[in-house]
Amino acid sequence: MRLRGCLRRPLEPPVRAVPRGLIRLLFDDQGMRAAVRAVLFVVVFGLLAFGLSALMHGVLGAVPAWQRPLHAAFARVHASGEMPAWLTSFQEALALLCALAASAIMTTLEGRPLRAIGLQPGHRARDLASGFAAGFALLSILVGALLLFGGARLLGPTLPPAAAVRSGLAWLVAALLIGCFEEIAFRGYLFVTLREAHGFWTAAIAVTLAFGAAHGLNVGENPTGLITAALVSVLFCVAIRRTGTLWWVIGMHAAWDWAESYFYGSADSGMRSFGRLLTLQPQGGLYLSGGRDGPEGSFLCVLVLLMFFAALPLLVPERACPR
Repeated sequence: MRLRGCLRRPLEPPVRAVPRGLIRLLFDDQGMRAAVRAVLFVVVFGLLAFGLSALMHGVLGAVPAWQRPLHAAFARVHASGEMPAWLTSFQEALALLCALAASAIMTTLEGRPLRAIGLQPGHRARDLASGFAAGFALLSILVGALLLFGGARLLGPTLPPAAAVRSGLAWLVAALLIGCFEEIAFRGYLFVTLREAHGFWTAAIAVTLAFGAAHGLNVGENPTGLITAALVSVLFCVAIRRTGTLWWVIGMHAAWDWAESYFYGSADSGMRSFGRLLTLQPQGGLYLSGGRDGPEGSFLCVLVLLMFFAALPLLVPERACPR
């Protein structure tokens, strides 16, 4: 049986030998149900990530000699609480590879190109740039609100200019990888598949729950941070509906992380970046400052995001795209 497109066409005779109840559960007249394909994507991604992790950690728990510097770097991170840009980039590049591979497998089985998940080439550079500008501005407004209301204080730079530029570029690469991975994993194939079958809001709620659950695994996350993650996810889904692509939200996501980790140097779920430009120190109550969670854990972040949501129609261009 030809594999390409096999998930998006009616069942062939050999498959009809499967019990009728199971057939109705898994398939409809167009092929495999969207919810089943979404679950299958998660399973494929999980298997790829597990296999890559097992490969990286060696067979039978043995650590290959070439990986020992990597393990030593993780030990230093746990001891210092500061993450270097190269290690973040390494982790996110592997995760992005798994997300892209899982997306390519699923779109191939559906008979669609990979770009159908929101990676269309049109307006790519412009969307990335405008999304990046919006993300940096939004995080800067949040930092300004924290300083105004006494939720944080900002310490000046300690890096020499040349080192600051190098670190800024390294963290920019890391932030772009984070944005690409999280948007492709949560609002790429999953979002497109569920939206086509069940409508925009059902898909947005589903990926928002998944996004929030993933952030709930972070060590330093507080309840306000989970609310913030949910708001950001819905905001990104609306932006994707308006632009028709992932590029604007990838740019905004990357800018938010770059400004938070490098430019303002705030805590992020209990971790700080090594080689940050400035240092944002929380002060005051947990729900004002965000505490270990950083600015994302402050109730001011919720207010800033709601205001940005109201202004979204003015900031994000709307193009003809599937609803």
